[in-house]
Amino acid sequence: MNDHQRPIGVLDSGVGGLTVVRRLQELLPGEDIIYFGDSANVPYGNKSEDEIFELTMKMIRFLDQKQVKCIAIACNTISTLIKRLRAEEPCPLISIVEAGSNYVVREKLPRVGLIATEFTVKKGAYDARIHSHLPSCEIISKGSPNLAALIDRGDFDDAAINAEIREHVDNILSRAPVEHLILACTHFPIVADNFHACYPQLKLIDPAEQQAKSMDLLLTEYDWHNDQQRGTFSIYTTGDPAVYAKVAGRLGLRSPEVCEKAEL
Repeated sequence: MNDHQRPIGVLDSGVGGLTVVRRLQELLPGEDIIYFGDSANVPYGNKSEDEIFELTMKMIRFLDQKQVKCIAIACNTISTLIKRLRAEEPCPLISIVEAGSNYVVREKLPRVGLIATEFTVKKGAYDARIHSHLPSCEIISKGSPNLAALIDRGDFDDAAINAEIREHVDNILSRAPVEHLILACTHFPIVADNFHACYPQLKLIDPAEQQAKSMDLLLTEYDWHNDQQRGTFSIYTTGDPAVYAKVAGRLGLRSPEVCEKAEL
């Protein structure tokens, strides 16, 4: 198999990374995409760094066996460990934290709110990346221990989701007059409509869109673009494939040729 014909790998702790697949299918329709979601172990944001690293390496090895040419780390929590992961994995890894942070820097935003898992907030990866290039930017962060897990179950109960969103975004707004909010967990754009309904005045930043653009640049650099008209799409998960199919439909993704349970 030639390098340009090899698939793109996408991994996440659960269904959230399907928001990255949506952006990849829009921008790179000819690419074959293999997705792995580890819903059996969600939420990653409440685990230790070593636990997250070991689980992620198992997903990477699964994708390596599928002969992927590069991997989108479509999980903000996992992306906080990108240096450690790159030290172990020769396949190019695209970090969603780096992609999302770069957008804030390019736009020279003076202040941003950030909602993420507690682990992502605690690690301060967005703060470090943004402040290394834009030290004047004020970042007001709040971690949610429950929102990713609510979404990962595929039960889109607006009342429960809106209550969780309001609790944490209200906390951010009580500390500063934020106009832009980074959805720093790939699960959160799945319920972007809920964020809009609760806070229509906020401009939402979706790092998934920026990650797809970073993937496009990487494929250009290596001359790895697949020039076929329509790529294939496969989903593997340690969780319930039916939930993944439901979320894929909610996001308007093309129907996966494969959607099945897998072991790590």
